Amino acid sequence: MPTGTPSTWPPAGARAPAGARAPAEASGPVEAETAAPAGRTGREHPGHAASPRLANLAPRRLRGQSDRIRAAMRGAIPLAFAGLIANAANLGVTLVIARALSTRSYGAVAQLVAIFFVVSMPGNALLVGVVRRITNWQHTGQVDLIDEWITRVRRAGVVVLLTVAVLAILARDFVATELSLPGPGGVAEIIIAGAAWCLLCVDRGLMQCGRLYPSLAANLLVDAVVKSGATIALVLAGLDEAGAAMAVLFGVLAALAHTRWCLRRHPSAVRHGGPVGWQPPPVPVVPPPQGTAGPRESLPASAIRLRSPGADTAATTLPLPVAGPASVAEPRRLAVEVGAALVTLGFLAVLQNIDVLLQGRLAPDESGSYAAVSVAAKVIVLAAVVLAGFLLPEAADRNHLGQHALHQLGATLAILAVPAAGLLSVAAIAPDTLLSLAFGPRFTNASGAMFPLAGAMTCLGATVLFSHYLLALGERAVLAVLAIATGAAVSLMVWAQGSPVLTARANFGCQAVLAVVTGLMVLAAARRTARA
Repeated sequence: MPTGTPSTWPPAGARAPAGARAPAEASGPVEAETAAPAGRTGREHPGHAASPRLANLAPRRLRGQSDRIRAAMRGAIPLAFAGLIANAANLGVTLVIARALSTRSYGAVAQLVAIFFVVSMPGNALLVGVVRRITNWQHTGQVDLIDEWITRVRRAGVVVLLTVAVLAILARDFVATELSLPGPGGVAEIIIAGAAWCLLCVDRGLMQCGRLYPSLAANLLVDAVVKSGATIALVLAGLDEAGAAMAVLFGVLAALAHTRWCLRRHPSAVRHGGPVGWQPPPVPVVPPPQGTAGPRESLPASAIRLRSPGADTAATTLPLPVAGPASVAEPRRLAVEVGAALVTLGFLAVLQNIDVLLQGRLAPDESGSYAAVSVAAKVIVLAAVVLAGFLLPEAADRNHLGQHALHQLGATLAILAVPAAGLLSVAAIAPDTLLSLAFGPRFTNASGAMFPLAGAMTCLGATVLFSHYLLALGERAVLAVLAIATGAAVSLMVWAQGSPVLTARANFGCQAVLAVVTGLMVLAAARRTARA
């Protein structure tokens, strides 16, 4: 319900019933409500006439829900368009290099990209930690701690990046042998790119906390443009899979430079916790209940919602800063939550890429054909990851206010459903034609795997959004669910023995069950928030 205009109790011209309490005395959460505009005319519903407070409640609640949905769409659509363009660029690059490479080399490129997604998952977990910690500081008036903390995190990230680079160079031959790659070329570069992604995620988390969604969308395009151009140039120059890996590294470094530039341009965005140019709403003055001695203290709009004793504990997942042991426990609790996010997102990365790794290891001769199917299907998951960049800070912010973010989640799911429906339709009607036009006749051998794999990645895209929603709330039960699903997926894919169709069907069965379970967990979490 919108807040921000004064109201009185009882309604003007009415006598409070015996035993009635003012809103400030009622138990449980209540909200400040607005009186009907003066001079309103027209017929009222009989129930509204009997209760003037009800007359204000229904239409304003509907308008509030509509406004929240529109605001969610406005925040998510720029990211969705940027993700669409970035995925289209990646697909265009895929079409070019697929015709320039042998099927074996193209399969190796797909395996290297899978390695990148697995290695980069700690960065996504770090992004969750950055968003949750800064959101907590924004809501508790500790924004002065942000700059020093981010400086420490960046310095630690540089040290980790250099260490990973040395280890990657030393271990590249071993990794290439274990994954049956044609050679070690590109292994070190792709691992270094995954480590550099972690630094990029820190800055993207800051942009999300500052609601710099247009700048974040531009950052996705910078990464896509640099990576796409470098991939085509290096692969056509004869560097094959090593050139593709180097291009990924160049794209990450260019995106990192762009985030630093954007954050320097808007140094106060993170402190405000709102978009550039955003101003807090006017402070309303709430009149006192009849019979009280003085005016009620003015409250900011975000604080008008009152809570019963103990409600703050249930609604806020990070502890408020207090003196004593609790202030010492806060960093420890955040470390636990970041660790849980790391493991959770690691499972998501494995679920996204384990089919390519196992199929390529068990049946390397068919890895190129399966990789072509995989590239087309996994566009949905990449789109979900992009949309999660909007959903994560919105859910964390509303959780601190004791509200759910189902409107934002619904907006992201609706946007994701559009490309998913198109992909499933093409995969069901003409998979051979699509693969032949996109990759050439050499890559149509695994066309039977396209529809089940498209269904699997559609379900995984929903799971990615559900998981980010739960991570924003500090829910860790999703970790166990993902662990069980990952174990089941690996077992079934090993049983498939590298068959593209059997691998895709096993993947689809696991992902469908996982999406249903995580979706139910989201609904349960929203109900708990509503009761708090």
